[in-house]
Amino acid sequence: MNNSHLLGLLTFGAFALFALLTWTVAVRHPEVTRDPALRRRTRVTAVCLLLGGAVFALYAFLVDSGLRATTLHEEMVDGGPGERTVPFSVEHPGVAHELFLSPTSDPLRPPAEDAQVVFSLRGPAGEVVLPEQTGRFGVRAGTRGQRADWQGRTYPFTPSAAGPHEVRVRTLTAGVPRVHVRVVDPLKRDGQRMPGY
Repeated sequence: MNNSHLLGLLTFGAFALFALLTWTVAVRHPEVTRDPALRRRTRVTAVCLLLGGAVFALYAFLVDSGLRATTLHEEMVDGGPGERTVPFSVEHPGVAHELFLSPTSDPLRPPAEDAQVVFSLRGPAGEVVLPEQTGRFGVRAGTRGQRADWQGRTYPFTPSAAGPHEVRVRTLTAGVPRVHVRVVDPLKRDGQRMPGY
């Protein structure tokens, strides 16, 4: 069982719990049991909650498992001074891949300014696949359900050869504790996400 299964089951479980509570009200509440129309509406609401939960759970499962299946490599590297190297192996040369980078803040220290990360991608013989460039990552404002963090960005690339490749990452902005690095291969069907994702 992976996180996709857990996400689907928890989504369905939450809706099923509310459906059960609604059904219990339809069966036991004195006002509802005396009024057949109200009892019918309450039971229909419970069934709709159950069906809606099944649809949401399936959607959550499919979206997350789609991300999981196409993940070629994923890693959280330390920020701070110095260059970090993320090795991975290309399985389908000639196919457009994606490199996702996202600086990640500490939960109790939201970012105050945009982050700059220098990165490049090299092929098996050291050839340049993505030349060194500086990515600027803006601060995504927090909402009630989500904390503020830097906005991730995706960079497309097409490797010309199979075999070992490496992403080189260096943060220029102080206070960036980690950088989320994810390489996507659209033809991959048995990918694995890093723990916690």
